[in-house]
Amino acid sequence: MATTLTRWDPFAELGTLRQMVDRMFENFTRMPLWRPSEDGLEVATLPVDVIETKDAYIVKAAVPGVDPKDVHIEVDEDVLTIRGEFAKEEEHEGYNVIRRELQYGAFQRALRLPPTVDVEHAEAKFEHGMLEIRLPKKAEARARTIRITPVVEGQHKNGAQS
Repeated sequence: MATTLTRWDPFAELGTLRQMVDRMFENFTRMPLWRPSEDGLEVATLPVDVIETKDAYIVKAAVPGVDPKDVHIEVDEDVLTIRGEFAKEEEHEGYNVIRRELQYGAFQRALRLPPTVDVEHAEAKFEHGMLEIRLPKKAEARARTIRITPVVEGQHKNGAQS
């Protein structure tokens, strides 16, 4: 039985990797920004930023044009849910919309919270169309500095001399 040896070409494998990455991005861009809600209406996914500090998690979301009274935030077990609605601009006769990229209608976002969140002390503020939710960490979960004790040469852990 004859075996044919072929020279290994690392660039051939890079081409395959590039095709895989291209397919991944094609599939990602096809993902809908809208998903069906429980009542059958379409609901927009609200983009958020989640930031971790040493003592809290901060969730930020842009909700321009929405009245703070119309934004509902709740925590059920370990899930934070933000709901609201972007009011649709009334259409008038005499003009045509060429492009519509602004979101209108209901939005919702649910985020799973880590067990280190102290939900009882969560706070939310709303300023200039930006929603910011501060979720403090439980005291036992906060970062601490650990002091290093230098070991003196010739001394064992229990303090005895050698």
